[in-house]
Amino acid sequence: MKNQKNRTICFLISLSMTSLFLFSGCANKHQKEEMIQGLIKRDFAYADIFRHSENDPEAAKNESNCTVFLKDGAWFTTWGQGGHEGHPDERIVYSISKDMGKTWSEPKVIQESVPEKEEHVAYGIPFVAPKTGRIYVFFFLTINTEGKLWASGQGLDFHKRRYPEHGSGNIHFIYSDDNGKSWSKRSKVELPNRDINAIPGRYHGWVNHPLQIMPTGEVIFTFAAGGMIRPLPWQLGPSEGNIVICENILTENNPAKLRFQMYPEGPHGIYVDVKKYGHRKPLNRLIRFFDGNAAEHGFSFEELTIVSLSNNRWLTVGRTKLGCPCFSISSDRGRSWTSPEPLRYAPDGEIIKHPMTMCPIAKTSDGRIVLLFCNNDGNDRGAKHIWDGDGRTRNPQWIVVGREIAGETRNGGLIFGKPIILAEVDTSGEINLKTGISMPQFFERNGRYFVCYNINKHDILLDEIPLKVLDRLTPAFD
Repeated sequence: MKNQKNRTICFLISLSMTSLFLFSGCANKHQKEEMIQGLIKRDFAYADIFRHSENDPEAAKNESNCTVFLKDGAWFTTWGQGGHEGHPDERIVYSISKDMGKTWSEPKVIQESVPEKEEHVAYGIPFVAPKTGRIYVFFFLTINTEGKLWASGQGLDFHKRRYPEHGSGNIHFIYSDDNGKSWSKRSKVELPNRDINAIPGRYHGWVNHPLQIMPTGEVIFTFAAGGMIRPLPWQLGPSEGNIVICENILTENNPAKLRFQMYPEGPHGIYVDVKKYGHRKPLNRLIRFFDGNAAEHGFSFEELTIVSLSNNRWLTVGRTKLGCPCFSISSDRGRSWTSPEPLRYAPDGEIIKHPMTMCPIAKTSDGRIVLLFCNNDGNDRGAKHIWDGDGRTRNPQWIVVGREIAGETRNGGLIFGKPIILAEVDTSGEINLKTGISMPQFFERNGRYFVCYNINKHDILLDEIPLKVLDRLTPAFD
């Protein structure tokens, strides 16, 4: 009788374990199906930070994600959210993860637009002061001249926008000393004027990437400043790259005493020499398609990311209208920069193909260089030009790994291995200008490697790149 009772107990335990295993398997399968939603390839899926709901049109747009790490170890991700890109209801939100990015809190607002006052915010870039844990978020506060119309119920009408006021503004920041529960009043970052500004003292600018501490101690961020060219198509808009050094943000807690310096000094930021690269076919396809002028519209150098190299050099990479990423070198810690050149797979190798979208470069703790890009110069997948939508240029997203070559200066001294596809959006259904993958960020945490990105400017996703994959992609030393 006792043996029969024991056998019954063992059977019940075995049955429970089997049921648990089957339930777990079904749950994992369901989770994987959810994580692949909207994509046809996502080999490194790790977590979904935010998925938009069709029932919440005011949160349909989600893009320009930035992840930093709080003093208590939590992950803090910001992004721009709203009805659509440029909508008067846009706001900067954040979400927190306390389990290495696996699960995320519901988004909370950091800073929101005030349509009634025509105040507009879209993208925010965070920074955590290492000693105090204070979270800063920098952003452009601009004028949205459709704001009052929308707030009064009249709807949106781009024909009623006032140019060049529309979209012009300045960089501001706010901070939190309680991990985002409350935020300070905003403070303006005073920067000198540039010739590209249509309104003196006001930028048509935007920020994208988190602030970073360079090995020599500088805290820096970048922003793009565009020229106002209306009524010409926005795809022709020219722009320059700018670097801001936050001179005392690590030691000064009084926001009124923070000091900022913009480089390069003078009337211009960093821009492409169109006279040197005006022959590039991707640029000329774009110019012909929109009836533009290469000299006036082709010098853009935008959305810069920066890594440190040997001999105290800094290398920045940005998107251009040349059908490729370009790079520039600073040998004086960001004060001056070389004229941008096309980035290649090797000093004497093929130019890396890329359309007009973000192409961030990052450096791992062991010195590897990682580039995220689209491997398309605006002539592949049926694209008509580098700004083409419908998933033709910003899809799929690729990743390539490189390293420095000792003693080499050409190509910034970099050599890259063979790229692979990181993820690919499904374009079999409804598509539009924003279909694809954009605004990715590569980062390292506790010896692990992650990429955060948006798909179709709707959803914020997080992938983990295994170390063995990174090793396989790293070019061997000669």
